[in-house]
Parts: sequence; C-alpha cells; structure tokens
Amino acid sequence: MSKNIFINMEKEIFKGNLLDIGMDNQGIIYNIYKEFNDNVNVEYVSGKEEGKNIKEDYYNNCILLFSFNKLWVKFKKKNFIKDIYSHLGKNGIIHIWDIDKGYRKIFNADIKILIPGGKLRKIKIRDFNILKDNSKESTIRLLDNYFKILECRNSDGLYYIKAEKKNLVCKS
Repeated sequence: MSKNIFINMEKEIFKGNLLDIGMDNQGIIYNIYKEFNDNVNVEYVSGKEEGKNIKEDYYNNCILLFSFNKLWVKFKKKNFIKDIYSHLGKNGIIHIWDIDKGYRKIFNADIKILIPGGKLRKIKIRDFNILKDNSKESTIRLLDNYFKILECRNSDGLYYIKAEKKNLVCKS
C-alpha cells in the first residue's frame, strides 16, 4: 500500500548559481529558484553526457531531489559525491531530499510538494529493491569526506540533508 507524504518547499530559498541534478522533478526546483532570484541561472543534469558541460568550482548550490536513490552501488554514489564537490564553489551547499530506505526494506509513496505560489506537484516513488541502501546514515557517511553536515531531518520515510563543501587541502 502506498503512503501519502507532504513536503512544504514554499519557503525554500536558494541564492546564487544552482545545479539541479535529477530526473523527472517536474520543474520543482526551477519554480522555487525563480521565485526568489531575478537572474535565473539553473543548470540541469539528468545524464552523464550533460554532466560534461557543467563548470568546476562554480555553483553555490546543488540540489538532489529524489535522485540519489537512483544510484544503487556504493562506489557510484561516492564518485557522484566527489563530482558534485568539484562543481561546487567555495562554501557551496548541497541539498538532498530522498527516501530513507536501508537494506531489506521497500518504499512506496505518493509525495505532494508545495512550491511557491501555492502550487502542488506530485511525485510517485516506488523502490522495491531490498538489496539497495539509500538510508540517511549511509548518505551521511558518503558525504563526510567532502562536506560538513549543517542540517539533517527525517520524517515519513524521507530525509533532508544540507551540507557545506569542506575546504580540503588534498583532494583524494
């Protein structure tokens, strides 16, 4: 049976250059961003080919809206985090909204997201792969080498993580 989950993103504010990495997010991030920014500069990445055009050390924010769970091998997630690190500028922020699902668990939900202007967007997420770990704890461990966790929340089987790029002396 599917759960119904509500997320209020009406007051989310992202300033500066924005890198939106995701699949099928229905313009949610774009609509939030344009509400609070006059000069809209949003780069979208939904595949490896598009990633080649993304600038290094440039973006103030990177958004992963229900896209991190699409990768299910740990080393791919780790490399993905490393790539995001290289694209974010100094003190850049990564924002991750995703499902909190560990091994031997499934996730089935209809998610309603409130965005500026009182508009409602709907996303269906189904993940029945019991061999995949997309838990909040696993994600925090992957972020730890490159990012300092600023905020972490979870509710209704979802998590939100806000983390700032660390200034590493030696990149691995």
